[in-house]
Amino acid sequence: MRKYTNKRYNTIAAYVLAVIALTMLMVICIFRFSTIWSIIAKAISVLSPVIWGFAIAFILNPAMKFIDRFISKRIFKKKERPRLARVISVSLVILMLLVIICGTIALILPSLFQSLYEIFRNAPDYINKIQDFLNDAFKDNKEILDALTGKLTEFAQDTSVLWERVEPVLTNLMSSIWSVVTFLKNFFLGIIISVYLLYSKEKLIAQCKKIMLAFSKKRNFDSTISILDRANKTFSGFISGKLLDSLIIGIMCGIILAVFKFPYPLMIAVFVGITNVIPFFGPFIGAIPSALLILLIEPNMVIWFIIVIILLQQFDGNILGPKILGDSTGLPAIWVLVSILVGGGLFGFLGMILAVPAFALIYDLLREYIVNKLRKKHLPTNTDYYRNRLDTVVKKNDSVKILSKSDLDKINIPSAKDVNQAK
Repeated sequence: MRKYTNKRYNTIAAYVLAVIALTMLMVICIFRFSTIWSIIAKAISVLSPVIWGFAIAFILNPAMKFIDRFISKRIFKKKERPRLARVISVSLVILMLLVIICGTIALILPSLFQSLYEIFRNAPDYINKIQDFLNDAFKDNKEILDALTGKLTEFAQDTSVLWERVEPVLTNLMSSIWSVVTFLKNFFLGIIISVYLLYSKEKLIAQCKKIMLAFSKKRNFDSTISILDRANKTFSGFISGKLLDSLIIGIMCGIILAVFKFPYPLMIAVFVGITNVIPFFGPFIGAIPSALLILLIEPNMVIWFIIVIILLQQFDGNILGPKILGDSTGLPAIWVLVSILVGGGLFGFLGMILAVPAFALIYDLLREYIVNKLRKKHLPTNTDYYRNRLDTVVKKNDSVKILSKSDLDKINIPSAKDVNQAK
């Protein structure tokens, strides 16, 4: 006896099983979150060199492509030597990365340690300067002066015993030296992996496309490749531009602080440059602790330091940032703020940096999806159109026609802004 199968019921059964499996997976994730997270953390720890390799290759890729094109067009000209050009470009960007790392270690770290040592050593003098500043500023208000003096006394007592608290940590530093060694090992293994990724990126991308196309439909493959291409442009443009922008701001801050003889200009400039990588909140995160440090050493220079930071932030936000980044995200200001808060709350410092391009990608894809839906319904896609009522007045040849809501389902009505421009 021949058996017949109903494809419709088979499809429904497959969807039901998929929903049940997904529900069970969600329940397991909720009630066994700590176990799952420990497994994920272990996997991340094992794959750290690979993750570092992808991150380094992703950051160095724009510079490598620029050098590759320059060598091919200006040096080799009509001679096609892509392998040799790629070897030279990869070698140069890796050499540039190592020079930056070694230069940072050789120039900045000794100055940072020296600055911290001087801060601890001269802490009593700094506290006396602050006390003199408070005495002059609040000499006519004894209650505020007494309150601030009490807080300063408590801080001085804590500072006097701070070394006693720090000394055991320094004594046991050797016990945690292995974590530093592990980090360096993963980082330099990541550099080696990034060399292979940069040199063979076209072959690796082709292999990934081959696998994706083998296990998916052509339409799904095209849409996935389009999304990945957008993600690459959004993330690479934002991250490389933001790193260059922060480097310039850090150098400018260091020069200004050194010229006007602010205390510890190098340490503050490094901190301001690093925190400037974070959009929106970065300048404030770097300015607040730096201002407190200057308040300890030179209280009279705090206001000038705040003015310098505000001027740098305005220059960065209105001139330098748009020139370097352009419209790499296209994300409205409110969503920039939301993305930073959500990313920072979930993933810390790294989340605050990557949240903006991630939200920009989601925002762009969602906007395109909504526009396509509206076009299928023959509705206007201009946002200004929806500020007004659905009954729209369109003037044409000095005649007025009122279009009702039912008419809008049949034709695409231009917005009022478009009509005014056409007139």
